Amino acid sequence: MNVVINVILWIAYAFSLYFSVFLLLVYLDKRKNFESESSSLKLKNYPLVTVIVPAYNEEKTILKTLESINNLNYPVDKLEVIVVNDGSKDHTEKIVCDYIKDKPHFQILSHSNRGKAASMNRALSLAKGEFFACLDADSFVHPDTLRKMLHMYEEDPDPKLAIITPAMKVYQPKNLLQRVQWLEYIVIILIARISSHLDCLYVAPGPFSVYRTAAISKLGGFSEGHITEDQEIAYRAQQEHYRIKQCPDGYVYTTAPKDLGPFYRQRRRWYLGSMICVYQYKNIVGNKKYGDFGLMQMIKNLLGFILSVTGVSLAAYFFLRPLFKWIKNMILIKFNLWEYLINLKFRFSFLDILLADFRKFFIVAFLFVIGALFFYWAHKNAQEKILKFGWVPLIPYFAFYYTLKGLILLLCMIEFIRGKKIKW
Repeated sequence: MNVVINVILWIAYAFSLYFSVFLLLVYLDKRKNFESESSSLKLKNYPLVTVIVPAYNEEKTILKTLESINNLNYPVDKLEVIVVNDGSKDHTEKIVCDYIKDKPHFQILSHSNRGKAASMNRALSLAKGEFFACLDADSFVHPDTLRKMLHMYEEDPDPKLAIITPAMKVYQPKNLLQRVQWLEYIVIILIARISSHLDCLYVAPGPFSVYRTAAISKLGGFSEGHITEDQEIAYRAQQEHYRIKQCPDGYVYTTAPKDLGPFYRQRRRWYLGSMICVYQYKNIVGNKKYGDFGLMQMIKNLLGFILSVTGVSLAAYFFLRPLFKWIKNMILIKFNLWEYLINLKFRFSFLDILLADFRKFFIVAFLFVIGALFFYWAHKNAQEKILKFGWVPLIPYFAFYYTLKGLILLLCMIEFIRGKKIKW
């Protein structure tokens, strides 16, 4: 068994080192570009833009979402806003109708619950804008973000540039779970920026990705019934050799789950959707026809599932097995802790140090250093302070947050293998 575990460990170390060092080298190579890049609010032309807001039972946040659109630093006569009420059972429709009474550039469509993709497609069939953006009804866009994103299209008029993605942050995190997610999103912004320079972005986040309307219409719109339509459309765009770029300071703020239940349901949908996308577009994996996206990103996505499950399994083996052994011993002595403590022996010698496998220690230490560097650079990139919410969120983030995500991923892999389907 030890031989098998060692082999698994070394394979996991090898892949982790390869991708970590690759990202590190790309970042160091592009660092000067990152420092010189700057978004501009200056536009030569102001194209008509359609903003689509799909909403299902969003009465708590929809008003703030609409206000953030209304406050965009963009000419009102060049904006078209379509809210799609996807069969809400709360007061979402009434709140929207009351808000848009005196705003002729806003309109609302209502239909029975069909899912986000169907709502997007209905609005897209009516959209007049040269570009369109999707804004989830629990998210809020910064006033300058649209102009920054359109400036990127203006600087790069290639019709194959189909999607500009935002830099997404967690909106006003209040409890520990939300603040840990805030840290996670900050790191994701930097990873997405690196991926953008490699043409390797594989998701167009629901909160305010901006699309070239003609390109998405040519792709056939969004895949209805898909639980992560924002990933699927990005994969399909990559398959058809369209380009996706990130606007590194085009900020949008999303409401993160504050309890474990909603967090689990969100990540379950994300992870199952990711697995479905990788399987659906498996022909791209390792295919040099798709450049870095096929040779690097798709392999990384596939191996990411495997490495996460391996990490959780090894953690269970190294930590849960001793725990069960301890519980067994406690049962034998009827939980007499005093007897356990007086018989407890610590065996440690200089020979133990000599026999220790320092290779694994140095690999883990090296990976931790790379992770810490990216953590620091990510906050600098997002113009945020690491200790914005104090030290406390850092402990669960580094200690067990990724193990928790790995556990959810493991459960999702079991569901995926069983072919279980879930709805949006």
